[in-house]
Amino acid sequence: MNDHPNALELIRVASQTLESDVLPGAKPEHVYALRMIANALGIAARELATHDQNALDETRGLNALYHDTVPATDVHERNRQLAQDIRNGKFEATSSEAAQLRQHLSTTARAKLAVAYPKGLEK
Repeated sequence: MNDHPNALELIRVASQTLESDVLPGAKPEHVYALRMIANALGIAARELATHDQNALDETRGLNALYHDTVPATDVHERNRQLAQDIRNGKFEATSSEAAQLRQHLSTTARAKLAVAYPKGLEK
């Protein structure tokens, strides 16, 4: 495995090259596809850059909701359980539980939006 350039650096270079060198001279019929590729590269770069921290933050939020001190080993399974518990009204017993749930969902959604569509946070 190479230290440099790493995957994130390669994606950023490819994205910059696409946007600065390829897109300006592209045929009009190729611009849409090239912009989709540029957007995909941007999403991939943001995902790589923030994945570990976002996963840790999401795990901490889930642990706080469930009063666990041991990190969840499968965040996807834990989220499936969270969805089921929300449907069953588990977090409606007290206003503090409901507020904690809203905070976790808001924080998680904002982190996902920052990766997929950061301009959406600017509004």
